[in-house]
Amino acid sequence: MGLTTIFYFYSIFWAIRTILLSRTSSPFDTSQFQVHSLPDSPALPSSWAGRLPVPGRQGNEIFFWLFNAENPTYDDQLIVWLNGGPGCSSLIGLTTGNGPISFTDNSTRLIENPYSWTKLGNVLYVDQPVGTGFSTASSLVRSNNQVTTDFALWLHAFFEKFPHLQSKNAHLIGESYAGIFVPYFANALMERNANDSNSFPINLRSMSLGDGSWGNAAAMSSVAMGTYMNSQKSLLKVPTDILSAFSSADEICGFDTVLNEADVYPPKGRIHIPGNPEFINYRRKRSLGLSRRDNADLGILDGTCDEAPSTPEEVFSSILNSTCYGPCASFSTAENYMYASSANGSGPSCFSIYDLSHDCSTVNPIPLLEDYFSRPDVQSALHVGESGVYTACNGTILSTLEDNDFVEPPEYSLLPSLVTKHNISLHIYNGELDMLINHIGTELSIQNMTWRGAQGFQRKPSRSFYADDAAPVENGTLLTNSSAKTGIWTAERGVSYHLFEGAGHSVFATKPRDMFSFVRDVVIHGKGG
Repeated sequence: MGLTTIFYFYSIFWAIRTILLSRTSSPFDTSQFQVHSLPDSPALPSSWAGRLPVPGRQGNEIFFWLFNAENPTYDDQLIVWLNGGPGCSSLIGLTTGNGPISFTDNSTRLIENPYSWTKLGNVLYVDQPVGTGFSTASSLVRSNNQVTTDFALWLHAFFEKFPHLQSKNAHLIGESYAGIFVPYFANALMERNANDSNSFPINLRSMSLGDGSWGNAAAMSSVAMGTYMNSQKSLLKVPTDILSAFSSADEICGFDTVLNEADVYPPKGRIHIPGNPEFINYRRKRSLGLSRRDNADLGILDGTCDEAPSTPEEVFSSILNSTCYGPCASFSTAENYMYASSANGSGPSCFSIYDLSHDCSTVNPIPLLEDYFSRPDVQSALHVGESGVYTACNGTILSTLEDNDFVEPPEYSLLPSLVTKHNISLHIYNGELDMLINHIGTELSIQNMTWRGAQGFQRKPSRSFYADDAAPVENGTLLTNSSAKTGIWTAERGVSYHLFEGAGHSVFATKPRDMFSFVRDVVIHGKGG
């Protein structure tokens, strides 16, 4: 038998083998996850959904929904979206502003979203930690370390199924508690890239933290609360004497000094967060080894708490002498005061700490999500049949992680390292009308963070950006733009900050067009990053 004949039979053998393997379930066979259609929905971009096990964690599976890039120009981009909570499903983001479909009015009928991020890249939505949304758990996670390990292991397994995505330019984007998830995940992925030769190295280009809890918890809540309320007094309908009570408490607690220091560009040095406001100064709390459950044993909860302060005297006492929250409890007092004033009619109707623009006509999307994704035909379409009742946010995960784990804020070391050592762009954004994580606290935390050899921004954020251009400066020249101004921004040394005017906690939900521009111009194209 000649060499030509041998080569001929060898070629036939490999051709047959390839055909046979393509008909079996190989690591590259994703047909079992393909979503062909969705009930009561317009046509979807090509997508795949289902659960994949977390390696080594029997009974723990993470749900994903992957969408192909609709525009071939952006096929080299991979956006990974994470909702916060902890314990809130990423289907919230998918159906309320950044995915290809959204609910219309107050019904579970879906319509096309013209500002879907799938027009800007491949988009991966992940329900994590295990037990969140459609993800399953044999036991709930009890630490951020376990959450991080699970995600890194799971993403490796995901890339085994979808290896073509591994080389894409990857961008981790999340909101709220994902301000903790994203930096810890990014750090774990970088460590895995460096130390595990068997892993799929991810080409991580950027992190985006929206209204995120990535800084010192006291700095991002209590320290700035009195000042924030004063800046939004017309929307909040807060009387002058109540605001004066907050201002007086700020002076006693030293919060006014902190904010004055944070308003210096560049900052003159580290900004000290005084005392232990509301027992949420993470470094001190961690050093003491305390949890909420320890408070009762320490006698902190030894009295009756006035959770509905209504007079200046009650507000002042609640801030400084609360038996429920500890010293300098400006955030908790403000929250309680606003909900009480809303209930008694003296404040804004149907007050929402997430978005001050909300009123009683605002549609709550969570019941719509839970109704729609609890349907058996919808679950079947997403390959999670017989999942039972779908819950958008798992409160047990939130309480378990908050009560059992003390996570060092990413501001302290993780974010500076990821930006400086690994050259990963960091994009921080905030909604102006978010009272839960107010923008003044976010700006304070940025000014207290050191990266690439300098602390904070050297110039105060002041440049305008627009609905159709989130970074309208090119070679130092302001680009002409006819669309309305949507906020202010700045960028230095690989870190950008955008403040979205008129937006709440979930910026993509209230300002989908503006967020689309932000993802396109800042995240994907890196303008101003």
